[in-house]
Amino acid sequence: MRLNAEKARAAMRRWRHRHPEEHRAELQRYYAKDPQRRQKQIDASEHRPAVRRAMWQRRRAREARAEGSFSVAEWLALVGSYGARCAYCGSAAPLEMDHRVPLARGGTNAIDNILPACGRCNRRKHTRTEAEFRAWLALQHRD
Repeated sequence: MRLNAEKARAAMRRWRHRHPEEHRAELQRYYAKDPQRRQKQIDASEHRPAVRRAMWQRRRAREARAEGSFSVAEWLALVGSYGARCAYCGSAAPLEMDHRVPLARGGTNAIDNILPACGRCNRRKHTRTEAEFRAWLALQHRD
């Protein structure tokens, strides 16, 4: 394994793919040994909140029968490209995944349809498209 770690990982992936029930039973035994310790390891991950949000978004997309998906790495890269700020108001508040074209209006769950938005902007946007919301914001700032 040490001499060719990538080859060993590939062999393990093939085994897991060919023996899903055995692999599942193995994992269950592993986690059953010390469930609190395993949960602490999972919760201690610095990306855990982003992973949970991505899982929730995938579920919403499945329920809406929307096409596409994105990974946590893509989400983190997108947030980084916006400087960890809201795409609409520029605030540094905790960011949420906002669909440019909402799932309710036929949008996809692909990363190119996602923007980082603060909770306030995301709730105010509701089911508007990005263009409609930006126009609405412009009217609000003009008044």
